[in-house]
Amino acid sequence: MRIVQIAPSLPPPAEGVGSYAVALARALEGRGIATRFLAATEISREAEAIAAFLKTERPDAVLLHYANYGYQSRGCPVWLVDGLDRWRNGGPGRRLVTFFHEVWASGPPWRSSFWLLALQRRLAARLVRLSDSLATSLEIYKGLLQPWTRDVEVLPVFSTVGEPAGVPPLAERARRIVVFGGEGVRRRAWGPFLPSLAAAVHALKATEICDVGAPVDAPASVNGAPVRRLGPLSGEEVSALLLGSAAGFLAYPPDFLPKSTIFAAYCSHGALPVCAWDQDGEAPPYWRGAGDPQAVATAAHDWYAAHSLERQAERFRALLAGESAGR
Repeated sequence: MRIVQIAPSLPPPAEGVGSYAVALARALEGRGIATRFLAATEISREAEAIAAFLKTERPDAVLLHYANYGYQSRGCPVWLVDGLDRWRNGGPGRRLVTFFHEVWASGPPWRSSFWLLALQRRLAARLVRLSDSLATSLEIYKGLLQPWTRDVEVLPVFSTVGEPAGVPPLAERARRIVVFGGEGVRRRAWGPFLPSLAAAVHALKATEICDVGAPVDAPASVNGAPVRRLGPLSGEEVSALLLGSAAGFLAYPPDFLPKSTIFAAYCSHGALPVCAWDQDGEAPPYWRGAGDPQAVATAAHDWYAAHSLERQAERFRALLAGESAGR
């Protein structure tokens, strides 16, 4: 089987959606599915260009990774949806599977998202109608899509830096906290959520903090623990670091954690996921300074195992082959 995966961009540098697509492609290859990538950064952002590319490639199926702001700065990639519409309706046997990493955004009247919400919704609705199968990472997103369909599979994202076969207990790891991820997430950790990071250092008796990713402003130390700026690392290097570290820190809304590849990386490596955000209600296992750290780390690792890359690759294979229930 031959497929095309469409993503906003591809690594390097490491980027959430693009890294996700690459990791999935490697897993699908072991299931007899070859991937040809199409990154929005490598093509003219015009409907004709994407339709022509897909017509030339003649894939058995197309997997679209939809993150609307990744394709257009205001979150309205009309060119993308128009191009897929032309290709999808240009001949028989053209199968489209869409994974909604994002759906649409909203905000106050002084933000463009307020005025563009209606257009973003219309584009999402068009994609739902064009797609043969749908999936997303959050129950929240599934609920947003349900006015147009109820057949949306929810698949929390997997780690893009590996899934170790075994993980050591926290007692055998360095008392190290890792701050990993994109610049925006890490700026929150080093900025407004720095007091929460300092509290975690104190509670876990951490002896150092490692900052991994593109350079951002960070202090020399936090609550007595020195900060090591490691810069961007390969997936293998991040995996080795996490496997030997007691905890990973991120500032992220808990009900959105299932869509975070950072959180997935912490969980898959058995590190204690420390989330600095107040929220009531259901969320994956994470630590906020209370409870047994090892018990939380184990629960998070078990939660992750239920939707590991290997398990999800099989679900994507079925969606691409049309084995799931049709809409």
